[in-house]
Amino acid sequence: MPRYASRQTGVSSVATQTLTLTAIFMLSYANGFATLPTELDRPQRCLLERTYKMVGYNCANLNLKEIPQSLKSSLEIFDLSFNRIRDLNEQSFARYGATKYLYLFENMIQNIEENTFSSLTNLEAIDLSYNALKSIPLELFQLPVLRNLYVSHNALYEVDTALVNLEKPIKAPLQVLGLADCRLQRMPNFGVLPDLWQLNISSNPMKELTLAQFSPMCNLKSVELNNTQIPICACQVLTAELVLRRTKIMYPPLYCIPLTSSEQNLCNAEAGLEIDAGQVADYHQCMEIRNSRQLDTEAKSTWMKISAAVAGCIVLFAITLFCLHRRNAKKLKAKRNPKKVPLKNINRVMVPQTGAQEEAPTEHAKCDKLLSECD
Repeated sequence: MPRYASRQTGVSSVATQTLTLTAIFMLSYANGFATLPTELDRPQRCLLERTYKMVGYNCANLNLKEIPQSLKSSLEIFDLSFNRIRDLNEQSFARYGATKYLYLFENMIQNIEENTFSSLTNLEAIDLSYNALKSIPLELFQLPVLRNLYVSHNALYEVDTALVNLEKPIKAPLQVLGLADCRLQRMPNFGVLPDLWQLNISSNPMKELTLAQFSPMCNLKSVELNNTQIPICACQVLTAELVLRRTKIMYPPLYCIPLTSSEQNLCNAEAGLEIDAGQVADYHQCMEIRNSRQLDTEAKSTWMKISAAVAGCIVLFAITLFCLHRRNAKKLKAKRNPKKVPLKNINRVMVPQTGAQEEAPTEHAKCDKLLSECD
């Protein structure tokens, strides 16, 4: 009986533990995150992946506190999201100069030393969203091919102070800029951005947003204003002007649309007093840069067509000369070495026919003589 009782007690304790774990799992799953399977299924090291014929490493959700330095230096996609990285220094990406796409969102990044990203000359897109940044690293604006920059959901309280030292015009051909929920009260002054076509400034308390701040963005195609706090008149004038520029306004506040013509005229009059020469100068500078680039592109295209036509003519002329040379060479060779009729053919055709005609009567005469002697 005691053994059976102890065995039954052990079975009941195991069952109790199993039920407890099941209850914990069900509770965590009901709350939206499954703790046990997440810990079990979490990869223990960076995974090598290939995406769109590019080599990449998936190091997401590994509880990393620093950038791993044992990966292939030829990687082009580097995913370090959902980790615990706090600091970045000059050696963090020094050996990964071939990186084109860098994902650092959902970390704890607070400090970024100078020259951290200066070695990433091939970088095309970087995502620093959901971190603890107070400003944007200025060296990102000097990367030669950086097109997409995302720094959303950072408290960028010091960005205006840092941008005073920004070298303008920037070298990065920025096309997409994400600044959602960055505690911005006005648009940061990045200088002229002739390539920028998509801007997200959602969920920001924009107290000083004016039309002049959008003048350096003459190629803007889309602006997202979801849950953005903007003064009524500033928002109405800004929306009307951007629509005239064929810019699509995404999720604008309802008060940005004027209800009456008198309200619209009042806001236009108020905005007209704020227009200054600097606003017009920035817009014209942006347009000049775009027009000069377009002219350069057209000039390059024209020169390429001319070069291709000249190269085609040269190739055709060379082929013609080669064919003429081959034909002349054959003619000279034929003159120097005329064709000779073989001797066998001459003896067979000329001599034998004549000899046959002469020898035929002689043979017949001999036969007749022999026949007469026999008689």
